[in-house]
Amino acid sequence: MMARRWLLLLGLLLALLGGQARADNCSITPSDIVFPSVSSISGSDVFAAASFQVTCTWTDFLGGLLTPNVTVCLNLGAGSNSSTTVTAPRQLGNGSLKANYNIYTDASYAAAKIWGGWAGTSTASTPITFQMTKTGGLGSLSQTIPLYAKLTADATLAANAVGADNLTVSSTFGAGSAVMQYQFSLLGVLGCALPQTVAIPFQVRAALINDCNINAGSLVFPNASLLSSAMRTSANLTVRCSNSTAYKIVFSAGGNASSMTARRMRNASTNEMVAYQISSSLDGPSLGDGSGGTVVMAGTGDGTSKSLTVFGLVPPQTTPSPGDYKDTVTATVLF
Repeated sequence: MMARRWLLLLGLLLALLGGQARADNCSITPSDIVFPSVSSISGSDVFAAASFQVTCTWTDFLGGLLTPNVTVCLNLGAGSNSSTTVTAPRQLGNGSLKANYNIYTDASYAAAKIWGGWAGTSTASTPITFQMTKTGGLGSLSQTIPLYAKLTADATLAANAVGADNLTVSSTFGAGSAVMQYQFSLLGVLGCALPQTVAIPFQVRAALINDCNINAGSLVFPNASLLSSAMRTSANLTVRCSNSTAYKIVFSAGGNASSMTARRMRNASTNEMVAYQISSSLDGPSLGDGSGGTVVMAGTGDGTSKSLTVFGLVPPQTTPSPGDYKDTVTATVLF
């Protein structure tokens, strides 16, 4: 009779355990990873961060005693718009637009810290794995998972012909590409071949913007004791614009002239002036904004830096007092 009671009790415990295993559960609250706006000609990598929260719930006291441990594995595939492997960078995309990026489990951004998937998939076998232990009874435990993302400033980004400004490139994850696996157990950490699965729906995205930057060198004329003959010099100007972006470069009149065709350098000590001209060709028409007979530099970007030449001319004129003569002209790229 006693043996039968023990068998009945054991059967009851097993039934309760089976019910508990079905009732206990884990959920995940993901969030999108959003990069700040990215210049397609950015010279610096761009970073973003987010966090997911995993909550596991024990639904009755007996379950907390018999299955106090839960092993959780978070697996990430390539995502949409990416190649099938994470040995290469993941990619955000919008049609032909592409931007290389990856998601990491810490801020070292090391290759070994790329968040990957479970064994047998096309992604690196580097899932996020952890265990939580309930001290008994009802209740829930939560764990926050910090994530770090880096979008790489590289040739792929520079090759984008963005077109419309603030065009979003993205990658979407969900069932099949981002999965949480978990299992409640009596003993320690299990492997990641776990029976319970939950999809992790989230998106990674960034807004790509058209951009240009410009860098102008100084025009330095040679020293002269008389201005009875013309003096010439030149300097390099570099401009870099997004691929397929039309641009033009306009020039101010400077600080000492009333017009772009009558620029003057000033001696700060005597306020005397020396007339000069700047042009995009030797002794050519004055650079300006396109008005009053002036011309502009113009072109179409390809994502790389272009070197342009600015020519300077001091025409023959009355020689003023000796000294340093200077002017500041602003070059502005419009796109």
